[in-house]
This record gives sequence, structure tokens and C-alpha cells, in this order.
Amino acid sequence: MIKLWDLRSVSEKPILSTSLSEDSEVGVTSMDRHPFQGHIVAVGGYDGMLTVYDMRKAQTPVTVMEASDNCLNDLRFHPERADHLFTASESGAVWHWVPLSGKNPATGGSSGNLWLSGDLATQQLNIKEILPTLPLAVNSVDMYLKVRNNSAAQFSETDFSTLLLKIDSALQYVWETLHTGQWKDVDPEWRKLYSYFSLFKALLCLELGKDEDSGLVNAITACDMGLIMGEPILDGLLSNIADSLNEKLWKLSETKRAIQENQKEEEDSNECYPQMNKENFVKTVHVPSIETFLLDIMDEKPVVITGAMDFWPAMSESRWSVDYVRKVAGYRTVPIEIGSKYTDDAWSQSLTTVNEFIDNYILTSNATAGYLAQYQLFQQIPQLKKDILVPDYCYLGTCDDIQVNAWFGPRGTISPLHYDPDHNFLSQVVGSKYIRLYSEEVTASLYPHEQHLLFNTSQVDVEHPDLEKFPLFPSAPYLETILESGSMLYIPPRMWHYVRSLSTSFSRKELESPPKYTNAKCSIRAGERKTSAMNPTQPNPYKTAPRVATSSFDKS
Repeated sequence: MIKLWDLRSVSEKPILSTSLSEDSEVGVTSMDRHPFQGHIVAVGGYDGMLTVYDMRKAQTPVTVMEASDNCLNDLRFHPERADHLFTASESGAVWHWVPLSGKNPATGGSSGNLWLSGDLATQQLNIKEILPTLPLAVNSVDMYLKVRNNSAAQFSETDFSTLLLKIDSALQYVWETLHTGQWKDVDPEWRKLYSYFSLFKALLCLELGKDEDSGLVNAITACDMGLIMGEPILDGLLSNIADSLNEKLWKLSETKRAIQENQKEEEDSNECYPQMNKENFVKTVHVPSIETFLLDIMDEKPVVITGAMDFWPAMSESRWSVDYVRKVAGYRTVPIEIGSKYTDDAWSQSLTTVNEFIDNYILTSNATAGYLAQYQLFQQIPQLKKDILVPDYCYLGTCDDIQVNAWFGPRGTISPLHYDPDHNFLSQVVGSKYIRLYSEEVTASLYPHEQHLLFNTSQVDVEHPDLEKFPLFPSAPYLETILESGSMLYIPPRMWHYVRSLSTSFSRKELESPPKYTNAKCSIRAGERKTSAMNPTQPNPYKTAPRVATSSFDKS
């Protein structure tokens, strides 16, 4: 019930009483008066209906609209543009009711107000979903209205700072939820919520630091954290904002860094090349036809494919240099692995900007290797994805789940001997890698780890084996190759492979699930295996994707 009292009267009875529903009484959950026409009152109910009254003359609502399937927790007229309304529901959704452009408010009723136009109101309003359905109810739209208030001058820096602290607290709460239990079991809505809070934080950082570069840096970091930890929202808005901020920061740089070649690495690079036996070389094929690949290669044997990457934009002279990567993604935050290989006890993960990664691990000699390994870089930074193409061979399987991951690291980084349940295409864009491959038939001689999390990884240090501990290893036949820039290596499912970077390299890898494993997801990444091994309840915070088809840009 809605009851109206005249406070000037001595009577204890209301001068007007009305019900939200003709059929039954529905509880009132929220109410707001029109900021300029006080007789117009909008009311929300437990049934999710939005009703509008003209309190001067009517005991029944003039306009009735469905605002939610759940309880309507709060509603607010825009303080300056009263033809706009915001509603928050028990379902967690926040809606913005917007007049359709070019439509004039209905003239029905003495006021000529849009909200008193009855059934015509639904034809003149468009609903924009500010927040989708979330795991928790939204009880108030006040905070959102503060940020959206056009009179920003009245919103002080202190207010922005206070709001930023609240958003940081919310992010921390969601972060803890994301890290409770296994990552795969986390409700995607929590990741989506993390993305929305990251978006709000980015906007606040821009407002607080609008006259300083630090505001741009903090905002782009917030966007990237939302991309790394969250889910895609609003048609890739976080990614678009981050791309624009990176471009602006690049242009604001007073002097662009001069990228100098590391001459010492050039001179000494031959020392890291292994002794190889020509009888063990992987066969090289120049752009095999789809038919040839399907009938003679797929599932049967590894091959080095040349010519298939010649038309990639990334292979042009001006693309995918260190300078180009700085320009496109220098200020972006990415997860990296610290340590030469994920089976080392000292192996760890860290967050850093691409610029810091290049400075500390690519252009500078470092006793501890840093590696951007098996990460969905192209999903986070779509501008890089435009430079590469998924090989046609990846579409021959029955599974549409093609994962594209990136490897970017210095010379000496290692992927220990392991296998994946997927078709792998390792595409070398920059640099070179030494790769050794073993058939699934010799698994017993490769000594896989006994623990479940590393069951598909060998205990053997391939190039420096402990023969007393692993006496059968030398008897296992193998193939080997050096993958050079512009070539890709096809690795059949469940074939063991060991990879070592011979120079700074950038590689990409496509993974396509094999027909006989169409019900299985792609294999667990190295990063996920190691993180889980250290703490079984701690999921990989970077969600590095399973492997199917991947490309690398290795400067190894």
C-alpha cells in the first residue's frame, strides 16, 4: 500500500491510500519522487513491477511496467534528466531506462510527462543493461548515479578516492572468491563481476589522474586485471579501453626507446646449438595440401611445415620486432613465468607490464629467466591477433575449440618433456627453438611423474639426463629439429616433446582437439600444473588456456 499524509493536518489518517495491485496487496520496496514534478511518484514492488502515480488525482497507477522478474530493490530518477530512470533488482541487474531518441513524451494527461503516458511509455523507453544478472543482489543505485552525475564538479577528489577504496575492497572480495577451490568450478558470473568492478576502477583512475600519466597507467592496469581474471563484457570494452590507453601512453613518451640488437647473443648463439644426428631430423614439407595433410600426416607423424606463414602480417619486416610489441602492448599487464622451466622448485609466476618484461628479461641478461609462456595474449590484446592466422589444418578435426597461445621469452627458456592430448601447431614468428620428440610407445622409458598433476611430464632432463636414475632413457628413439622463423611444427596428439629456445623468440601455438578426444578439453598448461602442484586448492590465476593450436614469438 501507498499512503499519503498531509503533515499540516492534525488527523492521524492518510488523506490518500492506494494499492500497487488491483488483485492483491504487493509490498512496496522502493520509491522516488520526480525531481521537478513532485506529484509524480515512481514505486517498485516485490513483484518486480515499476508503477508510476500522479498523486494529485489518481488512486491507481497511471503507468505500469515490468522492471524485473525479482524484487525491485531500488529505483532513482536522474537528478537532472528526469526522463531517465535507474532500477536495481534482487537478481543483481541494474537497468537504465532511456527515452528513445527522436520520440517526444506523450501528451496524454495534463502534465504531458513521459512517465504519465500509460501504456505508451513502454513504446517510448529503451532499457540499457548497465549490469547483467550477478550472483549477489544490488540494493542501491546511488553509487552508480554519483559516478554518472553530469555535475562532476560537485563530486570532489575526496569522493572519488573514497569510492576507489570501496571498489578496491569489492575487487579483493571477488578475488578471494575466485581463488577458493578449483578455478574450473568458479561460477563465471563472479569473473564477470570482477570485470565490471575493474571497469569502474579504470574509469575512476582516469578521473583521479586525468592530468597525470599515472592515471593512464593505473587505468590500463585495472583493465588488464579485468581481462586476465574476468570474463569478456560489453563487446570487449575493457580491451578497447586498454588499447586506446596504451596508444596514448606510447605517443606521450618523450623519447622512444632505441632497440639495439644484442651483439653478444649473436656471436655466442651457436654455442647453445645441440649436436644433432641427421638420421633423426623431422621431415620438412612445403605447404602440404589439405588432402595430403589429412591422409599422410595427421595423427601419424610430426612434420615441419614451411611456406604456410609467409603471408602472415607478423612475418613482414616491420612487424613483431621488440619495438613493435612495445608500441602495441608495452604498457599492458601480463602474467609471466619466472624460472627456466615449470618443473623447477624455484619456478613461480608474476604480473608485469610488457615493457618491464622486455627491459628485465629480453634486453638484459638475467640469471633468472622470465617467460611469457602458453598464455592467451591474443585474446587480451586483439591488435596482435590481427597479425597472425590460424592454419587451415586446424579445422580438420571435429572439435571447434581452437586455442591460440603465445610464447615470448629470452634464449634458454625450456618446456620440459611432456605431451598434450591435442593436435599442436607450433608457429615460430621470431627466433629459433630446438625441439626433440618421442613417440607415445616409448612412454615407459621417459619416466613420467607419478603425481597426478604432472602425469604428462617426464622427470628426465632431456639434454642432461641422470642415467643412473633413468637408465632406460638413452634407449628411447627420438626425432629432433631446429624450428626457425617462418616455419611451423605439427605435433600429433600424445607425442612427447621437449622445447628449448636458442634465441629470443616469439612463437604462437594453435591447439585443436583431436577427433578421438572430442569430449575432452585441451590439455592442462604448464603454468596450471605447477601452480596446482604447489597448492592443490590454488587455481592458476592467469587461466592460461589449454593447448590445441598455438603460436610463439620466441626471442630465445
